[in-house]
This record gives sequence, C-alpha cells and structure tokens, in this order.
Amino acid sequence: MSSTKVTRSLAVPKPSISTDSHGNSSFNRPITIFSDFDGTIFLQDTGHILFDNFGCGPEKRKELDSMIGTGEKTFRGASEEMWGSLNVTLEDGFVKMKEELVMDKHFKEFFDYTIKSNIPFNVISAGLKPLLRHALDEFLGKEKSAKIGIVSNDATISRDGSEWIPIWKHDTELGHDKAKSIQDFKMSVSGEIPLIVFVGDGVSDLAAASQADILFARQGLALEEYCIKNRIPYIPYESFADIQDELENLVVGNKHHDASAKKLASRPSYMRTSSTSQVPVESSRNMKPSMLSAYVS
Repeated sequence: MSSTKVTRSLAVPKPSISTDSHGNSSFNRPITIFSDFDGTIFLQDTGHILFDNFGCGPEKRKELDSMIGTGEKTFRGASEEMWGSLNVTLEDGFVKMKEELVMDKHFKEFFDYTIKSNIPFNVISAGLKPLLRHALDEFLGKEKSAKIGIVSNDATISRDGSEWIPIWKHDTELGHDKAKSIQDFKMSVSGEIPLIVFVGDGVSDLAAASQADILFARQGLALEEYCIKNRIPYIPYESFADIQDELENLVVGNKHHDASAKKLASRPSYMRTSSTSQVPVESSRNMKPSMLSAYVS
C-alpha cells in the first residue's frame, strides 16, 4: 500500500492526557509501551539484510519498495514476493544479520528500566515473529527476550530454508494492521486502560501512532516529518536514552510504577499530607526537564 493511502486514512491523533476537576492527571495510569522494531530498536531492517544477501537482491527489493510507494503493489503482495525469494535457513541467515545489525546503543539500559519499573514492553511490527524473536534472543539473551511481547506476522520456514511463507496477522493489504492490534489490546484490558506509549521511525508506523497517548518519533526520519507537517503532538528522540528520560518523568509519582508513590497511596488518608495524585517529595527530586507538556490539556 502506498504511503499516501496510509496517511489519508489517518485522523490526527488527539492526546488523551488531561486533568480532572481535582487536578488529577491521566498520566497516573498504568503504562504500556509498543515499539517498532526495524529502524527503531535495531537501526537496520532485518528483512532487507536477508533479501539483499539471500533473496531477490537489493535492486529488485528497491523496485518492489518503489511499487509499494506508487500503489502498483500492496505492501502484502510485494512482501510475499520478497519473502518468497529467500533460500536460506533462519540460522544461516542470522549469521549474516548478526554481522550487520546494530541495536540502539541505549536500548538495553532502557529495557532494564522498564523491567525495574514494571512497565510492559511490546514489539509491534510488520515483520515475521521468528526473525524478530531470534534477533532479540541473540542480542538480549533468551531470558530477557522472553519478557518482550511480539505483535507481528508469523511465518512458516522450511527446514532447508527454501520456503519462507508469511502468515499474515490480518486479512488486509498491509498484512498487519497495527492500529487494530493496539485497539484489540485496549479491548482486552479489564479495568483501567493503560497509557499507551508508542516508539517509531517511519510512515509505516502511522497507524499504530494514531492509537498512542504519547508518541516518540526518531529525529530526522519520516514519522517526525509527518508529525511536523500535520501538527501532531510528538516527542523527538535520537536514542532510547532520550525516551528513558521522558519515561522516568512519567513514572515519578505514578502509583503503578513508582515505589514511593505506591507507598504513599497505601497509607491511610489521614496520614497523607497531599493528594495521591501529587508527586511525593522523594520522587520529585528525580524529575528532569520534560517535553511531556505538549500532551497536557
């Protein structure tokens, strides 16, 4: 599907952050993070590495990418052609991928922080789950990798690597409707719907971005350009260190993720010196300059 078709179907997302008549912020909800994979967690595209070295080759891949852009082929149709061109086992293909893949240098520290703060972290991708999981296993170790949810297409890969058949998550031209996946997640939640944080870099992330409460867009790339052009609230980032700085501000005083806030909220009301929506003194010392003000109405 062309980027034009994708963008026309999207309304400008409205931030859901607000305060009620008592000054309580909807920041004080449980937080869940969804992040793109290729170009976001890893700086390269995992599929491109395989296609260029073990499949249709870079020229044909670029031709098919161009046909997606012009609308001559759907994303799903072109992708089936690219994945179908592969002739390599997952294990052998990953030897080459490991040589070329570079993980965002601050991602590991960021992910450790989400674990410490009890914030669920999910990959949401148009890629294939076996490939994504293999990359996370290799770069993070299987124990930590298992803590990351993956919402993506699946695949059947023959033992000899001669057949790569995508199993599409949705019966759409994109194969995976990221917006629907996040909507489905919200519908599955019993109780308070979490504050959705989305991290991305490209036009293909727009559907997911439209469902986010807080959007992080990598500086200088297509998602940021679209946000600027269409006046969509977003926070720019160069690396996951920038995202962690903002996330720490979301966690401070949040009764779901900040240990000191949990302690305050558990006290009898007569022992509280202020509303539980306010930031505890011991937490406020850790607050940093923030760009989250763009989301407060």
